[in-house]
Amino acid sequence: MRPLLLASFFVLAACSSAKPSVQSRDRMMSVTGGAPGALEADRSIIRTATVELEREDPDQGPPQAVSLAKAHGGYAQRVTSESATVRVPAERLDVFLGAVPGLGTVARQTVTADDVTEAHQDLKVRLANLERVRERYLELLQRAVTVEDTLRVEKELERVTAEYESLKARLESLEDQVALATVSLEFQRPVRPGPVGWVFYGLGKAVKWLFVWD
Repeated sequence: MRPLLLASFFVLAACSSAKPSVQSRDRMMSVTGGAPGALEADRSIIRTATVELEREDPDQGPPQAVSLAKAHGGYAQRVTSESATVRVPAERLDVFLGAVPGLGTVARQTVTADDVTEAHQDLKVRLANLERVRERYLELLQRAVTVEDTLRVEKELERVTAEYESLKARLESLEDQVALATVSLEFQRPVRPGPVGWVFYGLGKAVKWLFVWD
């Protein structure tokens, strides 16, 4: 392999294995952001929600939940006889949850938000670096004059391409989770106490009245 081609080969190999620095990630964020308020608006947040509902006909809840998700631009990810997991645009999550009580009495609701901004920016920087390295390997492949040169460059190009495709898949998956919130809805019949249960319910009310006055 010629000296210049050999030097380029080892420089590219080092670049493809190096991880981006924090400075690189910060530089990318400054380009996409601007003012602090804009940076805050550009945060990458994965939002999920879990809702438990009560209704007399829980088996009718899942199809209605799917229809509600579609009405808000979403779709069904998983549906069972008494539950449904749907995906809705993240910016529509609050509106969607506001309409969920129309599906039944909300017994419990949990909403979580996971900030993945740093991981998102890290993946984008690494992917951009690998894209540049891959382009340089393609250039070296065109300049290779011996079979040995060609085989070594092709081997590295194959390795970089595999890593590139893996990172690309991870980035697409992360961005999908950010763009679409996941909502799990579970339906069940209202729980009503029997005769003995009502007795204990009354006793509980009486004990509370003895110790706590509203």
